[in-house]
Amino acid sequence: MSDRLLSEDFVGRRAELAAFERAIVDARKGLPSMVLVGGDAGIGKTTILSEVAHRADVPLYLGRSTHIGGDAIPLAPLADLLRQIRRRRPELLTDAPDLAPLRTWFSPGSIAVDLSGTPQGGLFVAVLDLIPHLSADDVVVVGFEDLHWADTVTWELFEYLSRNLIDEHVVLVGTYRANEVAARPSQRRQLAELIRLPAARRIHLEGLGRDDVEARVTAMLCGPAPHALVEQVVARGQGNPFFTRELVMAHLAGETIPMVLSDLISEEIAALDSNARQLMGVVATIGRETGHQMLAAVVDLTDVEVEAAARTLIDARLLVVDNDAYRFRHPLLGEVAYADLLPPQRTRFHRAVAAALREQPVDVLSRVDRAGELAFHLDRAGDSEGAFTALLAAADAAETVAPGAAFAHLERAFELWDTVGEHAETQSRSDRLWQAAEVASSTVGNARAVELARAAFEIGPPPLGAAWGHERLGRYLWSTGKLDASRVEFELAADLLSADDGAEAALVFAGLGQAAMMAADHTTAERWSNKALHIVAAAVDNPAAWAMAQRVLGIARSDQGDPDAAVELCVQSVAAANSAHARGLANLYLCVALMDAGRYQSAANAALDAVADGHLTGLDQGFGCYFDSLAAEALVRLGRWPEAAANIARHPADTTLPVGLLRLARAQAMLAARLGETDRALNRLAEACALPIDGWHQFVLDATTADVHLALGNWDKAARAAERGWESAGTTAVLWAARFAMFSVAATVERTLDQIARREPVDVPATVSHLQARIDVVRTAAALGAHDVPRDTAAHLAHATASLTRLTTSNVDAWTIAAGRWADLGDRWATATALLRVAEAAASAGSADRAASSLREAHSIASELRAAPLLAEIDAVSRRTRVSVDAPTRVTIDETSAHNLGLTAREAEVLTLVAAGRTNRQIGDELYVSDKTASVHVSNILRKLGVNSRVDAAAVAQRLGMA
Repeated sequence: MSDRLLSEDFVGRRAELAAFERAIVDARKGLPSMVLVGGDAGIGKTTILSEVAHRADVPLYLGRSTHIGGDAIPLAPLADLLRQIRRRRPELLTDAPDLAPLRTWFSPGSIAVDLSGTPQGGLFVAVLDLIPHLSADDVVVVGFEDLHWADTVTWELFEYLSRNLIDEHVVLVGTYRANEVAARPSQRRQLAELIRLPAARRIHLEGLGRDDVEARVTAMLCGPAPHALVEQVVARGQGNPFFTRELVMAHLAGETIPMVLSDLISEEIAALDSNARQLMGVVATIGRETGHQMLAAVVDLTDVEVEAAARTLIDARLLVVDNDAYRFRHPLLGEVAYADLLPPQRTRFHRAVAAALREQPVDVLSRVDRAGELAFHLDRAGDSEGAFTALLAAADAAETVAPGAAFAHLERAFELWDTVGEHAETQSRSDRLWQAAEVASSTVGNARAVELARAAFEIGPPPLGAAWGHERLGRYLWSTGKLDASRVEFELAADLLSADDGAEAALVFAGLGQAAMMAADHTTAERWSNKALHIVAAAVDNPAAWAMAQRVLGIARSDQGDPDAAVELCVQSVAAANSAHARGLANLYLCVALMDAGRYQSAANAALDAVADGHLTGLDQGFGCYFDSLAAEALVRLGRWPEAAANIARHPADTTLPVGLLRLARAQAMLAARLGETDRALNRLAEACALPIDGWHQFVLDATTADVHLALGNWDKAARAAERGWESAGTTAVLWAARFAMFSVAATVERTLDQIARREPVDVPATVSHLQARIDVVRTAAALGAHDVPRDTAAHLAHATASLTRLTTSNVDAWTIAAGRWADLGDRWATATALLRVAEAAASAGSADRAASSLREAHSIASELRAAPLLAEIDAVSRRTRVSVDAPTRVTIDETSAHNLGLTAREAEVLTLVAAGRTNRQIGDELYVSDKTASVHVSNILRKLGVNSRVDAAAVAQRLGMA
């Protein structure tokens, strides 16, 4: 089984590579090493040797043991090594007298060499003498591969070399399959002896981690790897690089089990006796780790035969014992073993497993797992009636904790419905269709939910009333992007409630509140939500309705300018959620509220936790993209751009939720624009604009458009998007109004400055007046609430106010306030942008020291972010103002120079600070004197030096040789 991979595809193995690197460093010092590399077949033993040699740029010679027909070819690795040497270094085998035994042994037809294993016979000594020739120029890596297949003489040669290396520049490597060596007592003893040698190092290769597998799959696909495929490959391949490659190739070819792996594993199974094969088939049928008691209850063998068969499988390294339970050493073994069973065997085994499950005490398995497992085995056993009943029970058990599994159970039950006769008469098909529609909306997609809901309407009234049914159908249609159709259903639901506002209507009121919020109708959203809460005063009365109404009110509060209150409401909604679906939605609203509150780290943490929860419950396809994108946006704000990019890349655009695609495009476009990737940013923006978007997410789209175009320098497009958003937000959505005001002011100011530079006619006072009025409207609206102006709103207003001063006299203090607001939020890119303007304004005001410190700080942040457009603008300001982004060198004046200039020791100290660009206040702080005292010192220095300015004084200091 080959485990060779191209070096450019190598991933992971950092600790193992580091161990090899240390061995090579030691070998260069004349301290040879012997490294034993163990692991399963396909784990990457050969690959890591190739990578080590490639990275260290040293020669690699590998000799592979050969095993044909059950027999090992004597000294096959040596023959392999010598063939490589003859091709690459032929002079060694022709010119060196001490290597004559190797030439003799390698000669065609030669039988002169004694293979008795006695090194004094000449061959072993010659091989040892060969190594200094190979490593004359640099370290060489010499590997004996697949020692588990090696003959006795090869083992003895490897041991002889390991014991007799003294100061050769070599890393001697032996690779072996751990399971094969473990099954051979003689090889185990030989390995134990080798490990005791002083120069020995041992490396055991385990499977790659998930991130490394994802990187490998991405490389093979030449693009982002779908999350579902990565998870499948991780689960089935267990990080084995060879298995990973074969599974991806099988996926691309439309195969279930890779043919190569199936053939190889089938050969291993075929070598077993009949009892061992039967036991292996039963373990494969059970499909999970299982105890001995369960096996004995299912398999048709005596206790002694079961124990013997289990021992055979364990010795063959097919099964392992883990926590008193049997499991396959690798999941693919189970897949192949199951595929090799005859159909009657499978049916018989599944029937026996189902019977054993029914006999087990209830506490042996969790209710959810047991119900689903029983349904699966009854279905595979051909018991349609029993499977039907079990599937519905399993769906009920899994609905609140694992909706993905619940939906699969329901879909299979629908397939069996018409074949089970009287068993289906006790069930309401309509109710089950609605149940399936609900779980489908958050798992497989809302398109399927729409189909199920409409099919349920054809059968009869919904279980919670017609108003509830129309509200739910409206929600499914909205989630597929069919906004007009969804509005019709919401209106029907509202009309039907006029005479039906009892306790059962609370969920409908809450749902209509959610619909109104998505339409950006805050007033109606609050009205519906408050009606729901009037009926359901506490979460215990109706958790679903209460949690939904709370989170809707939360986002309404946030939009109206109180995101901190919104966070509290959404936290309560999460706590009250009584199902995985409700918890997912509540967490989604919480993440939005946290972002609005400027709590980016908390938003990222909550979103990533929700992603993990979605993986476990089967909600990833419904919510995963939205959560991943929210986390990515938070990371962009925090300046952790590589993490944001990785988060985006792991979730390709295959979500079933259009607004999830919008969030994904937003995060991608914002990051690309800040990095200067113009085409990518515009492409993602175009994709977002093509999506069906509701009123609330139109705010998101307009803000994204303005933000991206502003970052790219497209002032007109940024201004138009900001204007659209401003007109939609009005004064009811204060949070959004502040954002759009900032975008509008920033874009208009830039456009006006361009017009002034081109000497085009422009009414600057009118422009300033118009923009100031917009800022004042938002500031007034924000101040009307009984709460402090939220940090996000304060930052946008501060930036807008500072931006407007650029049309008159750019105000240093205003920009300093804006920079402080952004820094308080943790938005690194916005902070650097504001600091750039601080520097620009300070330079214009003649405050060189303040300009320099701000510009250097902006440059430091932009460099860390690798924000190319911002770095270019910083460079332009640096050249324009002649303020260097490089920190000035602290200078020192020697006593002689100070005396010649007539300076006191303190004045010489002050002059060094003047030359470093310090202000009087900064000098005072550093020397623990008052500003006034520092000013007196500076005045005295200027008088004694005969100069008129601090700049001239600094020039004198530099000429004096300050280093």
